[in-house]
Amino acid sequence: MNYYLPAVKNPNGKMLLIGLILIANSLSAAPLTESETRGKQLYMTGASPSGNVITAHIGLESTELPSTQVPCVSCHGEDGRGRPEGNIVPTNITFEYLALSYGHQHDNGRKHPAFTPDTFVRAISSGIDSASNRLDVAMPRYTLPDSDSADLIAYLKRLSSDADAGLTDTTIRLATLLPMQGSLADMGLAMKNILLAYFNEINAQGGIYNRKIQLDVTEYTSDSESTLKNVRRLLETESVFAMIAPFSSNIEQDILLLAERLGVPQIAPYTLFPEDKSSRSQFTFYLLPGLNNESRAMVDYAANELHLKNSQSLVISPENSYIRKVAKAIKKQSQMRGSGAVTHFVYSPSTFQPQALTAKLIKQMPDVIYFFGTSDELSVLLKSIETLKTKPYVFISSSLTNAKGVNEQFHDKIFLSSPAASQNQSNAEDFFRLIKQNNLSTHHLTAQAVTYSAAKLLVEGLQKTGRELSRKKLVQSIEHIYQFDTGLLPALSYGANRHIGSVDVSIVPALQSN
Repeated sequence: MNYYLPAVKNPNGKMLLIGLILIANSLSAAPLTESETRGKQLYMTGASPSGNVITAHIGLESTELPSTQVPCVSCHGEDGRGRPEGNIVPTNITFEYLALSYGHQHDNGRKHPAFTPDTFVRAISSGIDSASNRLDVAMPRYTLPDSDSADLIAYLKRLSSDADAGLTDTTIRLATLLPMQGSLADMGLAMKNILLAYFNEINAQGGIYNRKIQLDVTEYTSDSESTLKNVRRLLETESVFAMIAPFSSNIEQDILLLAERLGVPQIAPYTLFPEDKSSRSQFTFYLLPGLNNESRAMVDYAANELHLKNSQSLVISPENSYIRKVAKAIKKQSQMRGSGAVTHFVYSPSTFQPQALTAKLIKQMPDVIYFFGTSDELSVLLKSIETLKTKPYVFISSSLTNAKGVNEQFHDKIFLSSPAASQNQSNAEDFFRLIKQNNLSTHHLTAQAVTYSAAKLLVEGLQKTGRELSRKKLVQSIEHIYQFDTGLLPALSYGANRHIGSVDVSIVPALQSN
């Protein structure tokens, strides 16, 4: 934000003071120093970044607890101003307030002069204020090493102005990562345009509590290193509050680790491989189940609906580290269901050899095939299956393969999995209205629908968070979203240990899907 100083009519008057305050606020927007960053970690978590052991003593009995159970933020809030809870009213501990030259007089009659760094350290370690008055017994006393004390004070001096990157009183700056060139450019453009159309509509209605949404697009390229470089620059040096529906493909784990390390929320990365463990995706929220969950549903369908037990199963896929994890999920689920042995046939996409595939089928004679290749490769597989006396069941995912090449002879043998559909299709009207009003292409409806749903989820989270917005509060708000209906996807529900909105999978005969 740019600040313009008023003309100084009286060098000793209020106009000069206002100008100095504006300069100070502008300067405070600089990144946190190393000391301030350590102090912020201590304030937020109660844990010493230096590895020091910090304990807290509470109440008249001086009950000892780890400081991580009673961090400063739990009573004084992210902004340091304190929030009344019951009969306890935590004080404002931003350092400019603590250091007010005229001191303080509290509602209970306690008076004391301004705090200095030394008297502040004494207050938090001994429970005595700057006038040697005893603090309320509800205030913990911490055994705080000198280095941690210095870091904490450094952060308290920045606390009142420590807004998350990409956030001002009037704007929320978002970013996305999309392919803008090459074979995926049309899809990237369709995703970009649906985001812009939706956010423009939100802004025209007043934004989110009078904050307008800004969207920056960073390019996903065919070169992993250049794309990662783009994302690092975006998240480390530019002011971005959150990422929305980024297309990260083969580098999604790298981007996940970077975003998690920096605490940047990612809302609905466009991926088939969501992170199953929420402990690894504390700032990242997914919409759909992904191939891991789809593959488990395939195994369950084979056991429950096809009544297959002790069968021979074969996973067929191109070489891909993510698909290897899918194969492991199938093996684990099959073991749990007592469905029999599972083997994995891996081929190179560039040297796909039908003869080798046919030989594998004849040798193993599988009862079930889980196929994760392309539609053209599926056609080759089906020709190989025609040579077998006993036709196996074949499961494919609509996310990778379509069933257009399936003929009638396989009508009861091939099954197509996909994320479950919304139960309330009437809510999809807004999506198609937005496309029509903005003359958008409809060539990539699936990608557009997922991106639109991601934007709706983010706006829902922002609105639930309220005016006092922060990344942490946004994460907490989304974790409390339950059965949110975008009109296009299954109802989405989240929690502290659930960052995949829907794990519901639909499995139908492939010919029925055509």
